[in-house]
Amino acid sequence: AIQAIKEAGLNPCKDILTGSIDGVPDIYKAMIDGEANASVELTPNMAGPAFDALEKYKKDGTMPEKLTLTKSTLYLPDTAKEELEKKKNMGY
Repeated sequence: AIQAIKEAGLNPCKDILTGSIDGVPDIYKAMIDGEANASVELTPNMAGPAFDALEKYKKDGTMPEKLTLTKSTLYLPDTAKEELEKKKNMGY
């Protein structure tokens, strides 16, 4: 998306806000370069239980017994260098 914004003659991060999901290393590099505004890292195992609950509700109207809150973290350019260093040690 950042490349497409540039090819359109616009400035990513300024003309169009840019971000990502899952905190991959490339987005931290883009934040360091001033081409991205944010990334959100979500709990990786939240989709399965959410879809299970959705299927039950669709099938017979069963509501989940409880609401499970998952951790999501917002990363901004001011911590991008630090977060990128952490990712380097995680095998990315």
